[in-house]
Amino acid sequence: MFALDGKTFDLKNVNVSFGREFKSQDMSGMSSMTDDSEQGQKAAQLDVTGLIAFKHLDQLTALETMSTSLDEQGDRVAYRLVNDVANAFKVKRVKFVGSFSVTQQENQMAWQVTFKLKEHHSVAEQKEQRQNEKTKPEQQQNTRLKQVLQQNKEAIS
Repeated sequence: MFALDGKTFDLKNVNVSFGREFKSQDMSGMSSMTDDSEQGQKAAQLDVTGLIAFKHLDQLTALETMSTSLDEQGDRVAYRLVNDVANAFKVKRVKFVGSFSVTQQENQMAWQVTFKLKEHHSVAEQKEQRQNEKTKPEQQQNTRLKQVLQQNKEAIS
């Protein structure tokens, strides 16, 4: 099954591949050390291919329309995704990225559709945001700033 925001697409021979990048920076310099600086988990990417029968032109059109949709801020729309591979890796919301291509398949009376989806607001991102909220320093009064402002005010008067 493959659905975006509750709209199901009759993709035959659907193939969804999952990938995630783990960024790190080499800290060894000119030595042979193996230390890395962790730079976090990046959003997952799903590569999707499948066939849409010629008789389901409306589904092909709807899928392409969704791939180009923008929200009020001009950003690509994020969709709720339902797919077994996505569910296995807890990918819930995605945006279209990269390319979207359609190739006519005469021998199968269908179009081969290929596109990429990138995870939006990932579990790793949510955890990082919660951690940052916990470690935010409390705002304290800046008495030094108040003193400088008062001195400037007195100097002007």
